Parts: sequence; structure tokens; C-alpha cells
Amino acid sequence: MDVTAWLAFTPQLIVATGIIFGMLTIAWRRSHRLIGYFSLAVITLAILATLYIFPIPSIELTQLVKVDLFAKTMWILVLIAGAIATLLAMGELETGTEVHDEFYILLLLTLLGAGVLVTSQHYASLFLGFELLSISLVGLTGYFRNRQHSVEASFKYLILSASASSFMLLGIAFIYSQTGTLNFSLAGVTDIQNMIMQLGVLLLFSGIAFKLSLVPFHYWTPDVYQGASSAVTFILASVSKTAMFVALYKCLVDSNLINLLAGEKILLAMMFISIASMIVGNCLALGQQSIKRLLAYSSIAHMGYLVVLLMVLGKQHHSMIQYSASYYLFAYLLANAGLFSVLCWQEKQNKNEPDIHLCHWRGLIWRNPSQGIVVLVSVLGLAGIPLTAGFIGKFYLIISASHGQLWWMLSALIVGSGIALGYYMPLIFALFKDDEVQQPSTLVTSAGQRIFSMFIVVTTLVFGLYPDVFANFLAN
Repeated sequence: MDVTAWLAFTPQLIVATGIIFGMLTIAWRRSHRLIGYFSLAVITLAILATLYIFPIPSIELTQLVKVDLFAKTMWILVLIAGAIATLLAMGELETGTEVHDEFYILLLLTLLGAGVLVTSQHYASLFLGFELLSISLVGLTGYFRNRQHSVEASFKYLILSASASSFMLLGIAFIYSQTGTLNFSLAGVTDIQNMIMQLGVLLLFSGIAFKLSLVPFHYWTPDVYQGASSAVTFILASVSKTAMFVALYKCLVDSNLINLLAGEKILLAMMFISIASMIVGNCLALGQQSIKRLLAYSSIAHMGYLVVLLMVLGKQHHSMIQYSASYYLFAYLLANAGLFSVLCWQEKQNKNEPDIHLCHWRGLIWRNPSQGIVVLVSVLGLAGIPLTAGFIGKFYLIISASHGQLWWMLSALIVGSGIALGYYMPLIFALFKDDEVQQPSTLVTSAGQRIFSMFIVVTTLVFGLYPDVFANFLAN
């Protein structure tokens, strides 16, 4: 193994080293802001290291790990989400009376688990990253034990996540029993007609579908979103889903399962799950008053949209699918960053009522323009309205579905997007509504919050107007 191979895995090693030094720092001095800034520095250093290794071609570190362009792109998205979550958590945790240093260690562990997932090419590293991500998220979800729904959400996530891990592990065992290997590229040479092999693939997909909140594995999502803090919910919506989508993509592509599954009932089941997620997720979001529960159901639909790209793997060039997935997840990250940042800031001020409802955002555009504008642009991005990055991301999905002649999935995508307007538009109207309902006290926004809001708005609009910027970055 040469120096280049180790250099390619440097960003993950930086995060792992940061976890060790973070624990030593906590043992030396208990300071919330110190460990917070330290974690932010570690993530920033990992981002710079990833940018440095971008010119390095695809390389295998071991049989467990492969670092390619898609993995590096998704790893940067994960790190950016981690940096945003750290900033949100620093503002959210400073109001408490307890010392919350361990929160950042769990956050870094979550990022490390995601880093292992996006670079895995072996079922052992896949399961290791899955467990590291899951266990860390359980701790983060129930970290604020004094909140009404926090412990309940953590317990639900623990039980259901353990069940998903069991399904995944059993599926891997079935696949290994038929192939004699855990390597993705070698596991795809067997005959998929074998019933045990098909069952293994189905169980593996079920475990990953839980993390992606796909129907019918979505029941945990609204309760966990509502019970966790906004910073943690943002991690669930961005880091976890990005890493698990990449893991599912690698399972299907590197092991050639997508071609072996062509015409099989398992592939039809995956298509049905995708369509059901688009329709059910959007329908359940209708009439929701809790913003977090609304975003939870919305995330179910968005992951259903994203699975469309997996269904065209055998019909479209992989580089185009990777680009479409990267762009869509980037747009989804921007929209969630804008919405959850506002939720985090408002929860900090509304200590007696941490769960923000639609009524709290009435007239927000007039009471606090910076927060109102970032909510407006972020919601438009989630809805896929033109001039936003979300529109370009959804446009790529439509093109892929058309190219693959997946007319049922394309119809579901369009219908689901139409249904989504039924809960996105009332939210937008509420921002401009100026009625006599008693509103919360005046919302105070710091200079840093206004700068962050402006960054989200400008980035969303720039990538919506000039999508080639993203392509040029990857090309260079």
C-alpha cells in the first residue's frame, strides 16, 4: 500500500484523530465552546483535505474501502452538513445549565460512520459504518433528556434501528452463503435466480430503506424528527440519508446487482416502494401543523424521488446518475439547512414551547425579514420551484426517469410534486399573513445568523440559475 492510498483516506483519518483528541480535550478542560470550535476546526480541516485529494483518481485503500470521485463528492456534502450542524448545536447548547461537550464527540462519530459508508466496497465496512452512524444518532437523538419527546424518540429510534441492523446483517449472511465473499464486486457473479440470494438482497435493502425513511419503513421518522433537537434532526435529514443512499448505490452498482435484478420481482418491489414513498409521504404531510413533522413526511417523499435514479442504473451512464444524485442531495441539503437553522434559532427563544408550529411563522417575513426570506427560499427549493437549486435537482430526476422509460415512476414523481404544493403553499402564505393572532415575542437575529441566512439564500439561487457551476467544480 503506497502513500497515495493512505492520502486518499486522509479526511476520514482526520475526523477519527479529531475524535480522540476531542475526548482528551474534554478530560483536560470542560468547555462547551472550546470543544465546539475544536470540532468545527476538525471538520474544516477534513473538507480542505478532501478538496486536496480530489485530483487523485479512484483508488482502493484495502478490500474494504474505495475512494472515487462520487465518494469524495458525497463526503464533502456530509462534512458541510456536519459543519452546519456544529454551528447550530453551538447556539442551541449554550443556553443549557449542563456541560454538553460529549455532544460534539457523538457528532464527529456520526460523520466518521458516514465517511466509512460512502467509501465502502465491502459488506463488512458497510455494516461497520451503518452501526457507527446508528449508535451515534441514538445518543444524539436522546441527548436532551429533559425535553418532552426526546427520550421517547431516542428509544423508538434505538429499537427500530436495531431491527434494521438485524435485517441488514441477516441479508449479508444470506448473500455470503451463496457467494462466499463479502466484497461488492465479487458478490455479483452468482445467479440471482437463487431464492436465498434474492432474500438476502431484499433484507439488505430493507435495512437501508429504514435509514432512508422509505415506505413502509417510515413510521419512526415524524416522532424522531419532532423529539430530537433541530441540530440533530438536520443531521438525520442530511448526513444519514446522504450516506445511506451512497451505500445503497454502491451495493447495486459495484456488485452488479442492478443488472442481475433486471426483470426480477425484487426490482419491481423497489419501484413500488419508491412510488409509495412519493405518494404516501406527501399525503401524510398535508394538514400538518408541526413544522418538524411536516419536514419528516416531506423527507419520505424526497427519498422516494431519489430512488428513481437507482432504477435507471442499467439504462443510463453511471457518471450522469452520480452527478444527478449529487446535485439533488446538495439542493436538499441547502433547503434543510435554511429551514432547520430558523427552527433552531426560534426554539432557542421559545424555551417554553420548543416545538415550532405553523402559527409561529405567521407574518415572519415582516417580523424578521432575514428568517422569513431564508424560509421562503428554502421551501421553494424543496417544492422544486424554478430559479432554485431544488428545481434543477428535480429536473435531472425527470430527465433520468424519461430516459429509462419509467413512466409509472415519472407519473408518481409529478403527482407527488403536485400534492406537495398542498402543504408547501400554506406555509409560504403563512409567512406573509398579517392577522390579529397573538404572535411570539419579537425574534432577535444576530449578525452571524443574518450572514448565514444570506449565504443559504444566495447559494440556493445561484445554483438554481447557474447549475453548471456545480458541474464545473466536479470537472475541475
